[in-house]
Amino acid sequence: MNPNEKKPRILVVDDEEDYRIIVTEILTNAGYEVVSAGDGREGLAQLQRLAADAVLVDWMMPRMDGESFCRALRGDERLRSVPVIMLTVKQTTEEEIEALHFGVDDFLVKPFQADELLARVRAVLRRGTEPGR
Repeated sequence: MNPNEKKPRILVVDDEEDYRIIVTEILTNAGYEVVSAGDGREGLAQLQRLAADAVLVDWMMPRMDGESFCRALRGDERLRSVPVIMLTVKQTTEEEIEALHFGVDDFLVKPFQADELLARVRAVLRRGTEPGR
């Protein structure tokens, strides 16, 4: 990444502090700016204050889960184009299809490798800059 370029900002929304710390470290070391939140409500508040280039959001959280978070994000004209990667411990085909309907761009199953996390983030950021997105 060119030191003069603006660092892409990634919002990490996960109620598990250990995962937030791990993901933040991986993304920061790769040159991203990272903001985090402990649940969907806090994540939406962060997004409304600070623009993010992509969001990593856990599926199952207290107060506001990943599905509710995505539905709220996609329902907000200012935020609906932000790419979302859903973090999940388990995933069935039915759940994946449902998540695609409420606006998830990609999935990452926990536990994951750092290389896979970075590849998926780069992919959604690339797609997010495509015309018509």
